Amino acid sequence: MPGLKLSHALAGAALLALCGTAAAQFTVRGGLTHIAPHSTATDAVGPMLPGPPSGISIDVKNQSTAFLSLAYGLNPNMELELALGYPPTHDVTARIASNLPPHIVAFNGQKVAEVRQIAPTLFFNYKFGEASSQWRPFVGVGVNYTNFDKRKSTQANNDLNGGPTDIRLSDSWGLAGQLGLSYRIDERWSITGAVATARVKSKLTTTTGGVQRNIDIRFHPVVFTVNVGYTF
Repeated sequence: MPGLKLSHALAGAALLALCGTAAAQFTVRGGLTHIAPHSTATDAVGPMLPGPPSGISIDVKNQSTAFLSLAYGLNPNMELELALGYPPTHDVTARIASNLPPHIVAFNGQKVAEVRQIAPTLFFNYKFGEASSQWRPFVGVGVNYTNFDKRKSTQANNDLNGGPTDIRLSDSWGLAGQLGLSYRIDERWSITGAVATARVKSKLTTTTGGVQRNIDIRFHPVVFTVNVGYTF
């Protein structure tokens, strides 16, 4: 899949950048992350829909997953960090206007899809304080790539659309940022907490019996992460 290949290319390029010198100081971090997508979606547009506006849209639900990152220290205060993690699968529910016919309103709140995202993010972090400081706040800016590589339509969505439905979402590139605080246990081990966000937008296209309908989605994610790091 082209999007997945782009994801792998981004990860590979970042790893090559991180491995630029033999004397590099690396930190591997692993932990848990909670993703609140805070999505806003337009009403669906296409044939055989009420409206406009159609009054039919979607909400993307929160999810938690495992977190993994690899960071390279450029100097005691600056680092490059490639944040990855296990790709989470989000439930997607229908949001139906109350003024539509009852047989359509009945789908309101029902799960209509499951969507998995792969979202590698490359950060440039600035860490405040000295390398020996026990507590070190940091800020990061970077770029995020999001690919929705697995999409499953539920029976409720098939019923709402009038038959078996294929789901596609476009890939997204956008700016990302994070704020965090690290606690130094010793010269090797640390604990870090961070909150991150990114600009993510996608076009959702459903196809049912050759009929296409579209929804534009913007995500304003808030991503909370707690992890343990090992420096070598």
